[in-house]
Amino acid sequence: MATEFIGNEHAVKMLDKISRQGTIPHAWLFSGPPQVGKRTLAIRWAKWLNCHNPQPNLTPCETCPSCRHLHPDRPSYANTHPSVLLVDTWMAAYWEAVEKAKEGEVVDTTKLKPKLSIGVDAIRVLREQVLRTPLGRWQVFIVDEAERLTPEATAALLKTLEEPPKGTLFLLISANPWALSATVRSRCQPLRFGLVPTRVIASALQRHGSTAKEAEQIARLARGRIGWALQARKEKAWQEQREQLRTLLRMMVTMTAWDASRFAELCGKGAEEERDEGEEDKETAVLSPMAALRRPLEGRLEGLMLCWRDVLALALNAEELLVNADWREEMRQWGVPAERAIFALRRLRQTLRQIRPPSNANPPLALEVLALDMAEQGTRGTGHGTK
Repeated sequence: MATEFIGNEHAVKMLDKISRQGTIPHAWLFSGPPQVGKRTLAIRWAKWLNCHNPQPNLTPCETCPSCRHLHPDRPSYANTHPSVLLVDTWMAAYWEAVEKAKEGEVVDTTKLKPKLSIGVDAIRVLREQVLRTPLGRWQVFIVDEAERLTPEATAALLKTLEEPPKGTLFLLISANPWALSATVRSRCQPLRFGLVPTRVIASALQRHGSTAKEAEQIARLARGRIGWALQARKEKAWQEQREQLRTLLRMMVTMTAWDASRFAELCGKGAEEERDEGEEDKETAVLSPMAALRRPLEGRLEGLMLCWRDVLALALNAEELLVNADWREEMRQWGVPAERAIFALRRLRQTLRQIRPPSNANPPLALEVLALDMAEQGTRGTGHGTK
């Protein structure tokens, strides 16, 4: 039985309608926030188009030979479907490893790490498969995080998009479509995805086995990202991560100049390793704000912004907007004024921009400057930050 698709029902209805009418544009751009179902629906549609017993609402049977070869939870390089190719930063890393193995180098594919960009070699592989005779009804090529395509890869993809063979479908996925070239966007039919309502996420989590309390808490933290919510429920690591954010928030509230280095160390834990791994890709990395969305440091800074929104909501007597409602009493005791909360949100946003391409600021230094600014603002404006 097919797994349910949660949220963005308009996308399912549109694709189902045009599929049954037989008027499918050959290239699409699925855009919207991260982890709202873009990749999941792309794979679901590809599976449905080649399913031997397709059901209504883009529901594949999941039992035929075609369906069993494709699953959204598998890594792209583990896909074995002969008519569906998934191209992403993991697949780019896999193909690079394959080339090294051909040259006699010993490669351990169990230790693969995603590339920072999708280079022209990946698109060459895609173009080679486009020219093959399809084994299914449709040949589907899914390019996830398309904003990471290098300029050379983009140019190569454009040539393929212009005159595709009959029965060929291209699905580009991006959380930052404006980072793609205007020419690529003009070749694609746009389909916009939105954030999933909190109540819808909470209901889905309960159907997956969460208690009502846990479902409500995860749904609030998810901020409309159903993919994040389902993963958090499965891994349970969100509770530990949430406590780490609480510790960092406490430090920011009472920040002094003496705490700056310690804050930078705790907040930036893991960031240097991530940066070092990407050094060799600097020249080919895509210069877009979304290029390193999943780095641990960026996740912590985004989480801290969510925490400071709670502090601001409390300062403005808007408790109904609290995400971390169980922190209410502690945050109330801090007595942080709205001015300081707004300052913290602005500085966190600035720091995020600084560490993302194309700025690529040094993470520890950017974090220490953030901490020092919080300490200075506290002593100058509100009294917070003094001891």
